Amino acid sequence: MTDDETRANTGDAASKDESKRKPVSTAVLLSALGIGFIVLRMFAVSGYDWETAFLVSTTLSLDDGLALVFGSLMSGYLLTAFLLMLVLPMIFAAYLWGQRRHRPVVMLLLVLGLVALFALAFSFGFWWLPVASAGVFGVYALIRILPSPNSVRRGFMAVLANMRWVVGIAVLLLAALVGTPWVPHEVIETKTGTVKGYVLSVDSGFLNVLTDEHEFLIVLSSTVLSRT
Repeated sequence: MTDDETRANTGDAASKDESKRKPVSTAVLLSALGIGFIVLRMFAVSGYDWETAFLVSTTLSLDDGLALVFGSLMSGYLLTAFLLMLVLPMIFAAYLWGQRRHRPVVMLLLVLGLVALFALAFSFGFWWLPVASAGVFGVYALIRILPSPNSVRRGFMAVLANMRWVVGIAVLLLAALVGTPWVPHEVIETKTGTVKGYVLSVDSGFLNVLTDEHEFLIVLSSTVLSRT
């Protein structure tokens, strides 16, 4: 075997190893993002109190993942709108000017972001949000046409090449800053008084409630008169 053939085989083996490592790294990133999101949400809704966060963690199960994510996005709609205004134009820029092999994933993120943007606009009258997002994209377009040696342009293109990190950081910021739990607010009338807060779970014979003051309460179902 010649030296050229040896180098070619070595290169093929290296590229195969690299292609095998990429799905693993993506899976590890998603797992870390999911764990980080859940931990930050528990602390955020607990007022960053360790004991309360521990009690909140006992109410969660594996089936609560989607409810926790979507409930957090909807309860923190103001912060969600602000992050969308910054990140959605960047996702669109990544679709236009980023690497072609990432386009299917970027397209999925873009569609989800647009759905969320217009849902916020229609639901809360945030008509400024599409306009502001278009303005932010205009700023990104101006950065894109800067000369190649420009450090701002180089940094911007590097960010576009790593959009998964941008989206991940945005999601973690949302998890850490939204103090409202992922379930609706309720007023619970009981035989001993009124409890205002969020029912995190309903177990046999009792409710796990996080009050507006970030206090974890266990309310016996037999004492509940109404929930509104």
